Amino acid sequence: MKNRNRVIAGVMAACMTMGMAAVPVMADEQKNYEFTFVCPIVGLEYWDMASAGIKAADEEFGTTTQIVGSSDMATAMTDMVNYMEAAISSKPDGLMTYCGLESIPTFVEKAWDLGIPTVAIDSDTPEESSRIAYVGTDPYNAGYSTGEAMAKYTDGKAKVGILCSSVSAVKEMKEIEAFKDAVKDLDIEIIAQEETNADLATGVDKMTALVQTYPEMNAVLCTSAYDVQAAAKVKEEMGLDDMVLIGYDDQEETLNYIRKGVIDAICVQDPYQMGYQSVKVLKEYLDNNGKLDQEIYDTGTITVTAENVDTYKD
Repeated sequence: MKNRNRVIAGVMAACMTMGMAAVPVMADEQKNYEFTFVCPIVGLEYWDMASAGIKAADEEFGTTTQIVGSSDMATAMTDMVNYMEAAISSKPDGLMTYCGLESIPTFVEKAWDLGIPTVAIDSDTPEESSRIAYVGTDPYNAGYSTGEAMAKYTDGKAKVGILCSSVSAVKEMKEIEAFKDAVKDLDIEIIAQEETNADLATGVDKMTALVQTYPEMNAVLCTSAYDVQAAAKVKEEMGLDDMVLIGYDDQEETLNYIRKGVIDAICVQDPYQMGYQSVKVLKEYLDNNGKLDQEIYDTGTITVTAENVDTYKD
């Protein structure tokens, strides 16, 4: 009996030893994933916030993400093609990128064919795509909220000009369509639309031209961060106190314009969460052998006005 007990004890000890020895082996097998984020405009405050979210996720999850992209706003949209090519050639474990340009989905498919999963961040690909997930704002909900804000601040009657970064920016076009849906039953007419390439100086020139060409224009919708700042700058310098401005994104200068009453409302997105959740989603996908609980991760929006500009982050 004693011998039997000794045998059992020995087997248990051996099993425990084997189990303990297995732990570091599993840890060694856990891969430290390397990702690449192809950023539309490096240095733009909005995308810097997304990059901050990525870095926070890297620190938490043990991943490493290389952030690449153009810092020249005049050529950033066309430069993305070259950065996507280079990113795919480097063969990362996963890609994250803005998919709102017509040229980008082709690279998503190319990456997929090479076994590289891609997360669409901020702007999704068309419905037929091999991207594994979209992390960002629901563009329809965001656009509709700007229409509601326009209706509120114009009392449902306005001649509206639009400043957008590019008509090729799929997300912005969806937001504009949703804006139109929100105001379609009101006395609100869109009289002009101009592209700015998300460049502040270009936005100022385009806004100035709109004011001069359309003296009846009394409201402007701006679909990128620098567009609304450009419109605000022109409004303030030209003394257009009755001009209603609705825009996007909470850059500090934009918030200051709201505090001064120059900008009426903005739709605030959450680029930090877009970056953070994109890393998390890629890691989950790879850890679970290509499985995800969902494909759409809506990071939400909030409308910021003079009433909540200093409290909306609380």
